[in-house]
Amino acid sequence: MHPLIPTIFYDSSPTTLGIYTILCGLFLYSASKMFGFGRNQFVVQGRTVVITGGSEGMGKAVACQLAEKGANVVLVARTESKLQDAVETVKGAAAEAERQRFHYICADLTNAAECDRVMAEVTEWNHGQSPDIVWCCAGYCSPGFFAETPVQTLRDQMDTVYWTAANTAHAILRRWLVPITPSQQMPLPPRHLIFTCSTLAFVPIAGYAPYSPAKAAIRSLSDTLSQEIEMYNGSRADKCRSEAPATDVKIHTVFPMGILSPGFDNEQKLKPDLTKKLEAADKPQTPIEVANIAIKALERGEYMITTMFVGDVMKGSALGGSQRNSFIKDTFTGWLSNLLFLHVSPDLRRQAWSWGEKHGVPGRRRE
Repeated sequence: MHPLIPTIFYDSSPTTLGIYTILCGLFLYSASKMFGFGRNQFVVQGRTVVITGGSEGMGKAVACQLAEKGANVVLVARTESKLQDAVETVKGAAAEAERQRFHYICADLTNAAECDRVMAEVTEWNHGQSPDIVWCCAGYCSPGFFAETPVQTLRDQMDTVYWTAANTAHAILRRWLVPITPSQQMPLPPRHLIFTCSTLAFVPIAGYAPYSPAKAAIRSLSDTLSQEIEMYNGSRADKCRSEAPATDVKIHTVFPMGILSPGFDNEQKLKPDLTKKLEAADKPQTPIEVANIAIKALERGEYMITTMFVGDVMKGSALGGSQRNSFIKDTFTGWLSNLLFLHVSPDLRRQAWSWGEKHGVPGRRRE
């Protein structure tokens, strides 16, 4: 027996050795996915990227980093002055500014017709070609307790968080998924639709009642689209089919925690003190950090992307039927998370009860 080979490999049956081989294969596959040893699955050089909410915060940071990688960038937001400043910043970050192209569009994405207009304008600007990547970053958080928040604020949050993303997704997918004949088809890399969600979609926290349901809706939409899109991708597998979409489409969702931005500063002014206490484990990241982590995960081909360990644990507690990034990592994180949340979930309710006992009912916002 060779001294460097464990005894178990000599004594095991073929079935046992087969199981060890499969487990080793799964481990190596998961390691390659986790640490990015595979090919880049999110190539942006020379491709056109639309970023909604791109005038500040995470959206602007994403735009700068994709410009550094050679992308042509279109920013979409409501305020023209912010867009003008942001485009200049993005140009300054470009890998080859003389070859890359940059554009901005003012639009209210809560209006579905405006989203259709944006995609039509981008397509015209892009020499008649639809954008290759659309990243939804629009939206802001208006925290508060549900019963103390005006109904109009609840509706506004659903509009600015969920409907901006849903309208944008609908507008671009209606273009991407149009069937074309084989004679029109050219070899193209996959297109990408990316949603920006929040870990609150996994673990709601008291004080985010206007915001969390809208983020949970985005997560549900993303999970649904990750299945539906495979029908269109599958239609391209039959080479004899008369018509099919031009290329595959990939769906992704990013789940950051707190992000240090102008929007975050305003959020802190409105946030109940109880909420600040409950989310003490959330150490806000800079927009640059979040964008960098998210882009690296996209390059690894991940579907559900978190940006820090606490977010990983929150995701693990609520994976449900969502697509996994890594069979081994997500399984073990799920086990760990469910054990931890045997304590965390009751503790959140206990802290809320104790807060009410000490401070009484909260003040109510004016209608």
